[in-house]
Amino acid sequence: MPAATREEAGGPKVKPATTPPDDHPASTLEGIGEEIRTMAASMATKADLLVLTTTIQDALRDLMAGIRTEHSQAAQTARLATTDTALTRQGDLLLKLRRSVEDLDNCGRRCNIRVRGMPEIEGEEDLFRLILPEDTQLDIRPQRAPRRRRGRSPPGPAQRHRNPQGVQEE
Repeated sequence: MPAATREEAGGPKVKPATTPPDDHPASTLEGIGEEIRTMAASMATKADLLVLTTTIQDALRDLMAGIRTEHSQAAQTARLATTDTALTRQGDLLLKLRRSVEDLDNCGRRCNIRVRGMPEIEGEEDLFRLILPEDTQLDIRPQRAPRRRRGRSPPGPAQRHRNPQGVQEE
């Protein structure tokens, strides 16, 4: 601010100093040298700086390793999601394939001959030995016999089918 403005504002007038301040007399040149030596002694040495740089480098290595770990975990999570989706899709396809095979198996059984009135025998081999002639000495082991899945019929005479027209068979 200009001096005229300061006086108008009522502020104190400052007189320029002609003598050095009391706390730093002109003969304290050796005091200033002592201050410089104290400051130089309190400064970090080369060994301190090396320790500090190695500490910073170690911290940076740890941070970079953490970032790499997070990046690899994110990649593994994405890979796991795609694998999980593929596994679910394969399970669905396997179920469809099983149903298709079962349908084909059932279609193959539709042309089979059903013999009514033949007693049910325990074991598949006994059924085939009953149907085949006794004089053959072949050791036939069928994989399975196409039979309807139902419970055993009650003991007693076999049930007869009803004729839809009401005509009795002779």
